[in-house]
Amino acid sequence: MKYPFDLVQRRWIVAAAALFASVNSLAAQELTPQQLRDAFPTKVQPLVVRYCQECHSAKRMEADLDLTTFATFADLQKHPQVWQRVGEMLDSLQMPPPEAPQPSEVDRRALQQWVRGFLTIEAAARAGDPGKVVLRRLSNAEYTYTLRDLLNIDSLVPAKEFPVDGAAGEGFTNTGNALVMSPALVTKYLDAAKEIAAHAVLQPDGVRFSRYTTRSDWTNETLADIRSFYSQFTDPTGGEQVNLQGVVFNTNGGGRLPVEKYLAATIVEREALRSGRTTLAAVAQQRGLNGKYLGLLWQNLNEEKPSLLFNNLRVRWRAATKAEEAVALTAEIAAWQRGLWRFGSVGHIGKVGGPKRWLEPLSPLTSKQELKFKLPAATAGEDLVLSLVAGDAGDGNEQDYVLWQQPRLVAPGRPDLLLRDVRAVTHELATRRSRILSATTKYLQASAEASAAEGKFDAAELAKKHDVELAPLQAWLNYLGIGGGSVTRIEGHFTTKLETAGEYKFVQGWGSNQTPLLLANSSDQHVRIPGNMRAQGPQSVANWSCRNGSVLHTDKIPNCAVGDMVQMGIEFPQCWDGVHLDSVDHKNHMAYPVAGACPGTHPVAIPAISLQRVSAGAEYR
Repeated sequence: MKYPFDLVQRRWIVAAAALFASVNSLAAQELTPQQLRDAFPTKVQPLVVRYCQECHSAKRMEADLDLTTFATFADLQKHPQVWQRVGEMLDSLQMPPPEAPQPSEVDRRALQQWVRGFLTIEAAARAGDPGKVVLRRLSNAEYTYTLRDLLNIDSLVPAKEFPVDGAAGEGFTNTGNALVMSPALVTKYLDAAKEIAAHAVLQPDGVRFSRYTTRSDWTNETLADIRSFYSQFTDPTGGEQVNLQGVVFNTNGGGRLPVEKYLAATIVEREALRSGRTTLAAVAQQRGLNGKYLGLLWQNLNEEKPSLLFNNLRVRWRAATKAEEAVALTAEIAAWQRGLWRFGSVGHIGKVGGPKRWLEPLSPLTSKQELKFKLPAATAGEDLVLSLVAGDAGDGNEQDYVLWQQPRLVAPGRPDLLLRDVRAVTHELATRRSRILSATTKYLQASAEASAAEGKFDAAELAKKHDVELAPLQAWLNYLGIGGGSVTRIEGHFTTKLETAGEYKFVQGWGSNQTPLLLANSSDQHVRIPGNMRAQGPQSVANWSCRNGSVLHTDKIPNCAVGDMVQMGIEFPQCWDGVHLDSVDHKNHMAYPVAGACPGTHPVAIPAISLQRVSAGAEYR
């Protein structure tokens, strides 16, 4: 049956008006908590039993809903979410289903009103309650970033072996319901904890965590931190590189205070500091200096109290007007530093027998001081003047005494010559020289007689016969190649042959544990036995042979027969250490075979290289 459009429209308007009127009526008739409690057993529960429990009971639980469990109002308060679903079904007219008995409109509205009222008071009672909170763990990302922040180690990846976090229905990986925990995952957490514990460094006052896990790395890290702190106020220049048994390091690697910069700052800013136009803190910040040390230096340079160390320095500092003059002042301070302090290397502080502090005081007081210096060559025609001068320490010469004990000239292979004997020895040498030269004819006659005797003569008898001195005669005989007429004897030499030293067969010599050792290194490999055994020299890397075997392994190109082949073998080091592809000198990672086999330090053998060439032409094969 069809209805006119205007009639349908009027019916929709009437229905909407009725709906709004019913809603307003329900809102106007809100029930109090007590009314809701009283209405449940008398009005609500009978309607539920009549229209709902046939499908929603323990025997028939459609949609997993059993309404028979709600016997009292307290039971309802424990599960309000169930009645939220009931209210949605009533409001949408889905329940009861169309084929089931339907409640009257009055009963439906009464039940809807009661459900809305119940949910309203329950919502008010639970305001601010988030509901059930799942016991959750940190996600993999949260766990990693938390440990990085706590331990201050950005390289930590403790969750690298964890399974990937799954996303819940909302699409987030940090939802509590999605962050499950299993026995296998607990084991991985324990393994991660062990890995993190390996970064712990025990200290006297607690524990710190390092990005490394070995003691050597912890030591290097601490030293790097110390050097980094000192590098803010120290200057790495001014040292020299030394090599102690193959260990190369810089003597100034720990850093020294750049005293020259501080002195230059005090000279340039002296008037401004005294007049108050600037401050020590401002000068230190502007020039990148340590304010504390700059203040101590300024205080001592301006101090009026007499000081053995500062008196002369203060005078020169006050007279200085340019920054360049700080160089000479620094040299004077350096001389005092060498006499008063010993600078310890940071890396050796605390070791057995090593320094206790970076700076260790030394006493400059001594009752004896040995002085040595090399005499320069005298200019032709001029005398060499040597002056011994002693002065006071800036406090006057009262009660000061200096005793020059045995000043002498020293030369290798000669007896020491005291300065007091120089004049007499010079006179004696001149006299003897004149006497020997005047008897040159006698010495030559004696040498001729010795030469004619063909080695069968006595030099002492010969000197007595020709009335000459024995020592000059022997010198003449040796100079002329005749010999001294005596038998040369070697006594006290080594008798025990050493076939190997330090497990190196190419290091051999003579000696024993009770005598000094005489050793030689026949290879080109620099080794320690202990002590350094430098290589004898580079081995030949090329040898030549004729292919038919007539000439083998010669260092010169052979003249082989026509049609034969000249073979050149280039022998490079054939033993690799198996670790390094290069070294500092580009050769220590390689070595030559020893006794036909690679040494233990270079166990990996590599192929040799050879080049063959036909002697009759320029064809290479």
